[in-house]
Amino acid sequence: MDNKPKKQRYYTFMIVPHDARGNTISIKVPALWVYSAIGITLFSIVIVGSSVVYTSLVSRRLVHYYETIAKNREQQKMISSFSQETDKVHQAITELVSKDNELRKLLGLGGWKSKIRLSDKQEDKSERVSYNLKLADLKLAERKASLEELKGWVNTVRQRFATTPSRWPLFGQVMSSFGYRVYPWRGFHAGLDLSGSYGSPIRVTADGVVSYVGWRSGYGKAVIVDHGNGLSTLYGHCSSFAVRSGQQVKKGQLIAYVGSTGYSTGPHLHYEVRKWDHPVNPVAYLNLNILSASRVWRE
Repeated sequence: MDNKPKKQRYYTFMIVPHDARGNTISIKVPALWVYSAIGITLFSIVIVGSSVVYTSLVSRRLVHYYETIAKNREQQKMISSFSQETDKVHQAITELVSKDNELRKLLGLGGWKSKIRLSDKQEDKSERVSYNLKLADLKLAERKASLEELKGWVNTVRQRFATTPSRWPLFGQVMSSFGYRVYPWRGFHAGLDLSGSYGSPIRVTADGVVSYVGWRSGYGKAVIVDHGNGLSTLYGHCSSFAVRSGQQVKKGQLIAYVGSTGYSTGPHLHYEVRKWDHPVNPVAYLNLNILSASRVWRE
């Protein structure tokens, strides 16, 4: 058996000058040292390279992280801004609903009852904003439906108002009121006596159709106009007529002239408002506007 020790290997590094004048330097290095140096160098290169790559990745992640934080802050600002705007929208809608119901009350309509039913469970501000926007959209859709209903009702009201006695047939002083009286004739007075000079124009107080023109006992020459909805008006003691029976007339149109025919002590107009052919106090039908007229309709 060969027990001879292994001979250690060496590497010789020589430094030779170019001008051949200097001395050649040789360095004898054990092979183990060379291998160790090469291994350490390669290991260092791997470590340094890995560090550079890792540092680059971490830097990118940090940059992305900071960008994400910045974007998140901007989003939070936008969400807060949207939240404030949606709150303003809801406040405006609330005021609109209040005005809507006030108008409905004035016009004799019932208040609008909302049919919106949404679950009010939000975990964060963004969900709250989304909920508020959806709720605002639904409420605006309801307001649109309510507005359409109001527009239809207003058109009906305008047509109804046109056929409702609402003005003075003759601008003069009230000589005799509606109700019981003792002068000049004792008994129930079914209308108003309005003073006016002979021949003054008498104007119809609402749209309608002339249902009677001629002599009527006690009233003398009289005009009766049917306005529909059970309402009619009578104009008595006229001197002459400006319309004929069956003629359609518009509010404010000339229909007759003041006279003193029938049971009369002097020129004046006897004006009556009748509801289902029963006399009512004409005072309730003087100087009406579209809102006050709607109250009369509910009586």
